[in-house]
Amino acid sequence: MKLLQLDASALSQGSHTKTLTHYFHQAWSKAGFDTIEQVDFAQNPPPHMTEPMIGAYFTRPEKRSDEQKQTLALSDHYLNQLKAADVLLIGSPMYNFTIASTLKAWLDHIMRVGEAFVYTENGPQGLLENKRAVVITASGGDYTQPPMDAMDFNGTYLKTALAFIGIEDVTVIQLPSMAADEATQNAGEEKARKQVDEWLANFG
Repeated sequence: MKLLQLDASALSQGSHTKTLTHYFHQAWSKAGFDTIEQVDFAQNPPPHMTEPMIGAYFTRPEKRSDEQKQTLALSDHYLNQLKAADVLLIGSPMYNFTIASTLKAWLDHIMRVGEAFVYTENGPQGLLENKRAVVITASGGDYTQPPMDAMDFNGTYLKTALAFIGIEDVTVIQLPSMAADEATQNAGEEKARKQVDEWLANFG
């Protein structure tokens, strides 16, 4: 089984999402699912959308110029990584109520018509089915309960985007109140680790 791990935190140290994706990574390996590909967007940030990228996206493959093919080389690479994965693991801290701009840039690279989804007479249809995703989110405050939950565009956005391309089995594990005292942080991380353990125990 293949795991694609994406870490969107800009931090090299002290990242709560990276702590939990690393825990998941280790537990995945111990369970015998040892094929793991990791992408750290802090070290290798995807470039943001450009006019040449848009032009290449909407040019039929057989009509793309060599320059357009080169423009899409990284996008093709990201798509191939995702298509090869059985499970997608995303570490997504909340930045200003939503996902990191680097993670949004990655989505812009892979959410391509004809590659990740198609339009049909019944509406858009995702092409990346039979995959599962685990999204680990973290926030300084607690956005899990009303009225603050209405301000959380992190996990909800990712579930929407992934479902659009066919990945509908998405589990969101939240780490709220990570700016609180150490005891609250530790309790939150322990709860999240148990959720990871339960997910892996039921995986198969």
